[in-house]
Order: sequence, then structure tokens, then C-alpha cells
Amino acid sequence: MRFFFYIATCLGLVVCQTALIPRLPAMGNFFDLLLPLVVYLAAFRPLHESVPFVMFLGILMDNLSGGAFGLYLTSYVWLLIGVRLATSVIRADNPILLVTLIMAGVLLQNVIFFGALAAAGPNLPHPGDALRVITEQIGWVLLVGPFLAVFMQHARRFMGKRMQRADAGPPAAAR
Repeated sequence: MRFFFYIATCLGLVVCQTALIPRLPAMGNFFDLLLPLVVYLAAFRPLHESVPFVMFLGILMDNLSGGAFGLYLTSYVWLLIGVRLATSVIRADNPILLVTLIMAGVLLQNVIFFGALAAAGPNLPHPGDALRVITEQIGWVLLVGPFLAVFMQHARRFMGKRMQRADAGPPAAAR
């Protein structure tokens, strides 16, 4: 059941990321909606659950983005590794730290994307334009991130309660 929820969430976010957000004029430089999901999976789910979905997300976004294959996959895998290492030291339940992890993911993804552009050829974006894009994306994270962090905490508690009920089995009257 958990896997179907993750797949539905992944596909819904991919549709929003690729079809809805680019059509909204005020959200031209909105951050990648899948980064908070990768942070959630890396911070709160076991490795055997998070790795397949991060790989699925990366491959799906690479296929739909039209850019160089492997950029999203690379950024998601490095974010997964970084968040797993960070949560071994810090407590991920803190909403401020979750927002900080999402901001770090935005920075990491932009470094990977602009690094790939630099390696691809001489047509680099102007550093001022790159700084403006990164600043706008971090501003969006600061605006939306606290809500995402609270949602992640509620989703974690909800999934934990559902798993406890599933592990407990049917009620005694039903046996």
C-alpha cells in the first residue's frame, strides 16, 4: 500500500512539475517539486524504500525534461546521500532543519545543472542570471518550505500509525 502511495505521489508531482508549473507566469523559477519528496524519503524512510523511488524519480524526470540524461538522477542520488549523512548527525524532525535540507538540495541541484552547462560548451548563462535563478528558488523554498516540512512530519506520523495498525493485524473480535 505504501508503494502505491509513493508512486501516485511521484506521478502527481511530476505532472505538476512538467505541465502545471511552467504554465504559471509567476512561477517561472520555482524549485523542483520533487526535491522535498527526495528529502522526505531520505530522512524518514528506510534505505530499501527510498533508493528505488529516488532512482525512479530521477529516470522519469530525465526522460521528461528533454535535457541531458542523468542530470536529475545525479542530483537526486547525491541529495539522498547527503540527507542520509546529515540525518545520521542531526534530528530531521525539526522543521527548520528540513527547510535547510531542501535549500541545500536546491543549491546542489543548481550546481550540478550549471556544472553540466559549463561542461557542455561555451554558451554559459551569465553569472548574474544564474544567481537570480538560485535566489528566486531559495526564496520559494523559504516561502513554501515550512508548509512542506509540517506536511512531511504529518505524513511521517500518519504512515507510522498505519504501519502499526497493519503490523498489529485485525482486531480481536474479527479473529
